[in-house]
Amino acid sequence: MSVYPGFIGPTNNLASPSVDSEETRNWFLEMSAPGTGKAPAWLAPAPGYEPFVVLNDGPVRALFSQDGRCFAVGATGFYEINSTHTASLLGTVALDGRPATICSNGSAGHQLFITSGGLGYTFDLITNLLTPITDPNFPNPCTMGCFIDGYFLALLGQSNTFYWSSLEDGTTWNALDVAQLSQSSDYILSMFPVYGQLWLLGSKTGVVWADIGGATIFAPIPGSLMQVGTRAAFSFWVGDNASFWLGGNDQGDGIVYRGTGVGSAPTRISTHAIEYRLSQSNRLENCLGWGYQENGHTFYSLLVPDLDTTYTYDAATQQWHSRDFWDPVTLENIPDVVRCHTFCFGQHLVGDRESGAVYVQDYNLATTTLVQMGAG
Repeated sequence: MSVYPGFIGPTNNLASPSVDSEETRNWFLEMSAPGTGKAPAWLAPAPGYEPFVVLNDGPVRALFSQDGRCFAVGATGFYEINSTHTASLLGTVALDGRPATICSNGSAGHQLFITSGGLGYTFDLITNLLTPITDPNFPNPCTMGCFIDGYFLALLGQSNTFYWSSLEDGTTWNALDVAQLSQSSDYILSMFPVYGQLWLLGSKTGVVWADIGGATIFAPIPGSLMQVGTRAAFSFWVGDNASFWLGGNDQGDGIVYRGTGVGSAPTRISTHAIEYRLSQSNRLENCLGWGYQENGHTFYSLLVPDLDTTYTYDAATQQWHSRDFWDPVTLENIPDVVRCHTFCFGQHLVGDRESGAVYVQDYNLATTTLVQMGAG
């Protein structure tokens, strides 16, 4: 039994500090097995970072890996990151203030599909050539892309419409291969695959589609309409057999949800303390979500640009903690440096939200060396 029961706990800084003002920064709760150990829980350190490679420019807007190869978008550059701590510039992409997306059709098509700055690109994994998608049927502007069942999908900005490519070929798009939501009236803001199903989140509602085959190919799953949408298009992340995102609808916003599948309502995982802090932000639409798994913990992090910390949820303990850095110039806390993640070469690689640095993220790192740090 702990000498000081309740001394350690999650971040739970309520609006009323006299009730609870706990702030667990750069540590997280890890529970001991029942009936073992000298205490039920301890504070484990958040991982540290050290540079793996530095791209020519930043921020790092996307990371993706598959079959031992790793790719990144840093500002306008598209790179392959090598295991030798080097990066090869493979071409350039358009730039806007949004993240880029990367997905692949694997060995069936040997292609990557990249969206960036409203445009789409394919990368041939055999010839190593990056090519803009020039098919007139490709949506413009395209805000994000994904891959399901042999098809690349592209979301048309400011609409409730998405398109899909020819089977296993991201260079060819048919004007008839398009779908429009009819279950709700709001625009689609987020589009992402969750274990073979397509989740579409608008500003007020969400719905799940699936590949039903035949001439229609994609169609909504009956009973999948949710009265929860999203406030931040790129807050979603898929892990731990679930999806995570910053929710919103016509009643309000600022609640973080976990969705587990069709037929079950999304589960609120944020606390009143987290929701109070989110309510202090004026830039919720710019929140970025990302995550990873390490030592049995599945972490979902929400980067809120104008707050002083990154809030991180541990699915193993269902508790929140904070991750940030101390800025010695401004003498204040600033959010964690990370904005995206991939696992490759047996290591967690994360991208810097300001510079072109790609770091190794490691639980065992005692110190952190940053290439650049700022207010963000």
